[in-house]
Amino acid sequence: MAIALHNIPEEFAIAVPAATLHNKRFLYKAAFISGLAEPAGAALGLFAAYLNSTLVPFFLSFAAGAMIFVSLHELVPMARRYGHIHIFSLGILVSILVHVLLTLLLPE
Repeated sequence: MAIALHNIPEEFAIAVPAATLHNKRFLYKAAFISGLAEPAGAALGLFAAYLNSTLVPFFLSFAAGAMIFVSLHELVPMARRYGHIHIFSLGILVSILVHVLLTLLLPE
């Protein structure tokens, strides 16, 4: 559920700049390619987990590290540059709250 909710702003981030180009052909191609990335990654991850399931914690740790790196390396400087670090911080707090609520409400 958390991954599905996180995909909504991600797809807007892809669609809005492409829509401003007024090039629907490019927009459809970009959306299609973007949409293929996650299922391809999931299939690759499932295959790797099938080959050696003891590596799954390392795969998840790598993914978490990559997300943290992107957040610190790209998003924080951008929020500072545009003067909206408080909105960025609020977004982080809201996302943590949503994740905690989903963890409490949804059974495993």
